[in-house]
Amino acid sequence: MKTLVALDGSDAAFNAMRSACSIAAKTSSYITAFYVNKGTEYSPEETGWTSIKERIARELESFGHEVIHKAYQIGKEFGVPLEGIISDGIPAQEIKKYVDAHGIIKLIAMGHSSKGRGAQEFVESTTKNIVATSKVPVFVTSTEINISNILIAVDDSEVSKKVAEFGGSLARSLGASLGLISFVPDTEATMDEYRLIAEVPNIEKHIEASEKILAEIIERATTAATDILNSMDIRISSIVKKVKSDEIISEMRGHDLLILGVKGGPSQKKLSRIANKILNSHEISAMFVQ
Repeated sequence: MKTLVALDGSDAAFNAMRSACSIAAKTSSYITAFYVNKGTEYSPEETGWTSIKERIARELESFGHEVIHKAYQIGKEFGVPLEGIISDGIPAQEIKKYVDAHGIIKLIAMGHSSKGRGAQEFVESTTKNIVATSKVPVFVTSTEINISNILIAVDDSEVSKKVAEFGGSLARSLGASLGLISFVPDTEATMDEYRLIAEVPNIEKHIEASEKILAEIIERATTAATDILNSMDIRISSIVKKVKSDEIISEMRGHDLLILGVKGGPSQKKLSRIANKILNSHEISAMFVQ
């Protein structure tokens, strides 16, 4: 298995690199350190200067070599096989292009976005773009972590089956404990809708029926995930049943890593609200599974 680590020269990206190397060392994996020279984006039309494009491209290429050199040093620290690649273009496009062309890439690791800390940083939309569109899991962190306690978050969707399988396999490979939290995505919107129609006759019955449905969804999600983990002979250290997706964040205390699905349900075509919130917080280390 190979992990592609997207590097932009920031501390967050190098911390993600160290975390990815820690995983690779325990799973006999390889690392591809990937830097994208964005010099082609600085065109004369955009900057008003005819020579700035070449100058920036040269500077970024030189910086890229420094980044890859540091990546090799980190790989050596962990005793992990590593290759370094410098590409030219728009970061999100180049990362996806390379991953799509190389089926051996099974995980993408990148730091949380950190605006304004250097010339070659990934803007926030790049990280979200990769998370939303990648065909392989994406590991996003700003800190160097040694994963010993994993929490998987599942709802009543098909992708949660993949979350359970991936989380179980990773926990086994790392010798980590595994907790499970089940939730209903975006229930806040449903409850707010009921509050808006509070004057409707017999609204209490509607709310009671809704709560019963939500409880059934939670139970289905929990049962489906535990069945998968039991079939893998994976022991679950804790099970938490919640309704609001926001409560996932509060349950992260004592856990090193959160694994969850990218989308809130099969009908959604964009990042779920909880995925967006986690990416915006820059505080939680998470793996997003498609």
